[in-house]
Amino acid sequence: MANGSLARRYAKALVALGQESGNVEQIVRDLDHFSSILDGGDAELRVALSNPGLTSTERAAVIGEVLAKIEVCDTTANFLRLLVDKNRFGAFDLIQRAIHDMADEIAGRVRATVTTATDLSKEMVATVQAALEEATGKTVVIDFQTDKAVIGGMVAQVGDISYDASVAARLRALQQALIRNPGMAAAEA
Repeated sequence: MANGSLARRYAKALVALGQESGNVEQIVRDLDHFSSILDGGDAELRVALSNPGLTSTERAAVIGEVLAKIEVCDTTANFLRLLVDKNRFGAFDLIQRAIHDMADEIAGRVRATVTTATDLSKEMVATVQAALEEATGKTVVIDFQTDKAVIGGMVAQVGDISYDASVAARLRALQQALIRNPGMAAAEA
């Protein structure tokens, strides 16, 4: 089975359990917290939980020790134990992404990345937020980034859709127009 379909299957089952108990958002927070622990240090925990050289009993002991030290709901803890027990921990990141997507869909959320040349004012952040929510009809969770290459304007990536209203994009379009038809491009400018 491909890792993507495996991840979706596991994510769908976990989200269904979360919906039954009304704690989908708690599971998402728990998995994010656990992921930050996995990526801490030299990622030794990730290596240990994915290590085929360790027996399933040894990996279970490792996850047991970690779960004893952190606070996660029972559903999340049981799910993490299951991944280790079934030797599916290598798919954790894909499963986590799929769960985020499913939880966002259930909550009517969409995630976006907005890139500008400089930091936006609070007023501009609110304007961008409102515009994207109106365009999508959903609550938008935005990750704002800066990149001087944008020059001006902004680039917004919402799911699979990209809105490029940057000066850099307009300059590229003008350059392409000049290459294709120098006389027409001069008339347009």
